[in-house]
Amino acid sequence: MSNKLLRKILDDIDALPGSELRKLIEGGIEEIDLSRALFDSLADGHVVVSKERKIMLANKTMMRLIPSDRRHRIREGARIDDASFDGDVKRYVLSVLTGKERPDARDFAFQQGEETRLLRVSFSSIDIDSERYTDIVVRDITEEMNRETRLRRSESLASMTTMAAGIAHEIKNPLAAMKIHLQLLRKAFSAKGSLTGDDADRYLSVLDEEIDHLNTIAVDFLFAVRPMNVELRLGSINSVIDDLVVFLTPEAGDKKIEIRTELESFMPSVELDQRYLRQCLLNLVENAFAAMPGGGVLRIATKLDGDFETIRIEDNGTGIDEESLSKIFEPYFTTKASGTGLGLTVVYKVIKEHRGDIFVTSEQGKGTVFTIKLPVPGNQRRALVDKEEESGNAADR
Repeated sequence: MSNKLLRKILDDIDALPGSELRKLIEGGIEEIDLSRALFDSLADGHVVVSKERKIMLANKTMMRLIPSDRRHRIREGARIDDASFDGDVKRYVLSVLTGKERPDARDFAFQQGEETRLLRVSFSSIDIDSERYTDIVVRDITEEMNRETRLRRSESLASMTTMAAGIAHEIKNPLAAMKIHLQLLRKAFSAKGSLTGDDADRYLSVLDEEIDHLNTIAVDFLFAVRPMNVELRLGSINSVIDDLVVFLTPEAGDKKIEIRTELESFMPSVELDQRYLRQCLLNLVENAFAAMPGGGVLRIATKLDGDFETIRIEDNGTGIDEESLSKIFEPYFTTKASGTGLGLTVVYKVIKEHRGDIFVTSEQGKGTVFTIKLPVPGNQRRALVDKEEESGNAADR
């Protein structure tokens, strides 16, 4: 029964016959019971609270998911401040309801017997007429996270298979070259009985080069497959880029490449590991340099985009064809004559370790753009909002 119909009944209640009023009330009760049954059967737990933090609705799923004291559990009509449920969840919920924290989704782990359950707490607003309510949603994401873990393991195994095949292919050529020159060295000894240093050096120098090549392959492979000891600390993306540009300017000058930067003036701190992020950006810039053999322009820009900071690295080089574009982050895929094909694989891994994303667009003959997105931590977003409010207040004055 809709609110409009109920209000109409209230307006005409004196004119309604008793039997008609009874029928309408019974129909309303049936609808309410049905709605309540549906509400209680939802897979997610819900608690709807008013601005005064009074619990308006709470379903049975919420009671089942969140550990609570049976004597003071979440119940309709009471204040959520007085309910006795898991301390960590309650502190977070009250921090959000009182405006101390942003209403971001947060995960909590609970031990149930021998099993660990993972619950995600999130918030949404409900507006009814001029009143606003907050719906606190609790979802059991244990199975979802387990599926994601299994998927990552499967993807990791597939990636390792690809990398194993790649490294086997990579080491074949230097091993073949070493074998050939050892055979030539043996024949030279057999033919002459002895060799001068100059004669032997022709063969030994090739062996040295191929050993170095094998060492490079091994080092790159280990870097790509080993877990990264990433230490995320609050830092400035712009500072990392400024330092990198200073380092790259001499090389860019030698290659007739102009580096142009467009860095947004105010960028909140993000969680990053300067060593790894610098190496990641360096790999992208070196690829851009290689794509502009006759010189060109490299643009590096940063921008605040909602809850993310973006880094854009753009060149006007040779570009990448559509078929190669879908494979560039795969291990041992390369369009260059030299290199192991692990550079962009490492870049992708570094960005994922920073909980970010990387995207690429390219057009042959016009250039390539890599875009990196890194999340801004909640406390930094709060600081940004406060700064914007201060600026707005200053402008009003």
